[in-house]
Amino acid sequence: MSNVVSLFSDTQKYEERPIVVLADDDPSIRLMVRHVLESEDFDIVEASDGLEAIKAVEKHHPALILLDAVMPGIDGFTTCQQIKDKGHTDIPVMMITGLDDDASVERAYEVGAIDFITKPIKWAVLKHRVKSVVAKVIAERKVQLLAYRDSLTSLPNRLLFADRLEQAVIRSERSRTSMALMLVDIDDFKLVNDSFGHEAGDKLIKAVGDLISKSLRRADTIARLGGDEFAVIIEGIEGADDAISIADNLTTILEHNVRLDDQETYTSASIGIAIYPEDGSDARTLLKNADTAMFRAKENGRHCFQFYKPEMSVSAMERLDLENSLKAAFENDEFLIYYQPVVDIHKNEVTGVEALLRWQHPEKGMIQPSDFVSVVEDCGLIVALGEWVINSVCKQIKVWRDAGLNDQNVSINLAPRQFKEQDIVAVFTQAMAENGIDGSSLSVEITERTLIDNIGEVEGVLKKLRNMGMKVMLDDFGTGYASLAYLKEFPVDVVKIDRAFVSGIPDNKDDSTIVDAIAGLTRGLKLILLAEGVENDRQLEVLKSIGCQYAQGYYWSKAIPGNEYEQFYMNQIYNLG
Repeated sequence: MSNVVSLFSDTQKYEERPIVVLADDDPSIRLMVRHVLESEDFDIVEASDGLEAIKAVEKHHPALILLDAVMPGIDGFTTCQQIKDKGHTDIPVMMITGLDDDASVERAYEVGAIDFITKPIKWAVLKHRVKSVVAKVIAERKVQLLAYRDSLTSLPNRLLFADRLEQAVIRSERSRTSMALMLVDIDDFKLVNDSFGHEAGDKLIKAVGDLISKSLRRADTIARLGGDEFAVIIEGIEGADDAISIADNLTTILEHNVRLDDQETYTSASIGIAIYPEDGSDARTLLKNADTAMFRAKENGRHCFQFYKPEMSVSAMERLDLENSLKAAFENDEFLIYYQPVVDIHKNEVTGVEALLRWQHPEKGMIQPSDFVSVVEDCGLIVALGEWVINSVCKQIKVWRDAGLNDQNVSINLAPRQFKEQDIVAVFTQAMAENGIDGSSLSVEITERTLIDNIGEVEGVLKKLRNMGMKVMLDDFGTGYASLAYLKEFPVDVVKIDRAFVSGIPDNKDDSTIVDAIAGLTRGLKLILLAEGVENDRQLEVLKSIGCQYAQGYYWSKAIPGNEYEQFYMNQIYNLG
C-alpha cells in the first residue's frame, strides 16, 4: 500500500496549493511556467534535469509532473519511465516538447505520459490543461481517501491502520525505540445495541472514538478496526512503564457516562497491549498478541488492561482447539443429557429431575460441564446447543410418559445468550407441540447473571413461560448480585441454594447462617426452596429443620442417562428414606 500515509496529508495540501514538479533545462521556460501557474495558486518545484526531477517527486509527491522531452543526462521519456517504475503511477505526467513527430508522441504515451504540450508554449492552453488535470487528481484522491477512512468515526480504518502499523514498526526498528500497540474493545457493547438500538450504538462508538482521540498525542494513531474495537499505536516510548501510564489514563477516560438521546449509559473498555520488539518484531505478530491480551483482559472481568505474555498464546491455542472440538462434537452428536433426580425431602418422593449436559469425547471420555460450558457460551454455540437440549428433553419426557412415568418435571438451564439471540418461547412452543406435552412438565433455571445481562428481555420471556405452565428457578442463589431485589421483582417460583453453602452445613457456621437466612427470605416471599449438593444425613436434617422442601445430590443419585432414570424411578420411588 504505497504512499497511503502521504495520501492523507497531500490531499488536503493539494486542495489549498497543489504542487507541480517542473523539469526543464531552460531557466527561461521554468521562469515563465512558474509565473503562469503560481498566479493560479500552484506551488512549483523546479528541476533542471531528469535526476533532479526524480528526487523532487520522491520528496514532494506532487499532483502533477511537467517534463521537458529533451534534457541533458537522461531525457524526459526516460525520466518518466523511471518515475513510474518507482511506483508513482498515480501522479500524472505531461511532456513539454518541441518534437512534433509521430514517434515522439507515441513514445510519450508508452512511458506513461497522459498528455503533451508543444513548444512554443501557448500559456493559456498550459494553464487550463494543468488546472483540469490537477482537479481530476484531487477528485480521484478524495475518492481513494474514502477507502481508508471509517465512515462512522472518520478515523483511519483497518486498511490504513495496517499501513500505519507497518510504518511504525519500520521507524521503531530504525531508531531502536519501543512502541506500544493497544487494542481497545468497548465492554458490553452488544447490550447497548440490544437495549437502545443500533443508532444509539453508533453514537456510543463515535463518543468513545472522540474520548480516545482527545487523550492521545497528535503523533499517535487511533483507528477503528470495526464493530466496537479500536486500535492505538504509541511510538517512541521508553518501555512498559510508559505503556502502563497511557493505558491507565485510557481506562480512566473511558470509564464514562455517555448520553444517548434521552438515555444515559455507562461505558468502559478492555485493553490488550503488545510492546515492540519484546512481543513481536513485525506488525502481524504484534496485532495477534495484542488481540490475545485484550481477550485475557475481558476474561479478567473487563474494564482493565492486560499486557501480552507468551503463555497467553498457549492458552489461546488451547481455547481455539476446544472451540473447534466443541463445534465438531455438536455436528457429530457427542453431547448427551443426564438427569439428576429432585426429591421432596419431607414426603420422600422423587418429584422431577434436572437436565444436565455432558460431552462424550471419543478419545477423552466423559467431560463434565464445568470444563466446557463457559466456552460453549462464549463462542455462541450455546444457542444451537440450547435448542437441541430443549428438543431432546421434550422427546425424553414423551418416552418416559409412554413407559408409564407420568407427571415428570424436568428443569432446563438457560444461558444469557439464549435470551439475547434466540426466541426461547417459540423454541419451547414447537418442541412441546411436536411431543404432545405441556408446560407443567418443564421448569427453566436461570442464574442471577442472566438477569443482570438481560434485565428487560428476561422478565418478559419468563412471564410468557410461566403463562405456559412452567416454573422458574433461580439457580446458584447467593453467589450473584442484589439477590433480594430480583426475588422481589422477577417472576421466580423456586430458589436453589448453591452447593457451595450446602457442603458446609452444619459444621461451618458461616454457611449455616447463610442457608438459614436464605430459608427465612424465601419463606417471607412465599417461594419454594431447593438445595443442591446434598451428600449426607446431617445436611439433610438441617435442611428439613429450616423448611427446605426439595433437594438433589449424591445422597440420592448422581446425574444418570434417561434410560437409567426410568429404572431408578421404578426402584426408588417407594423405597426412599
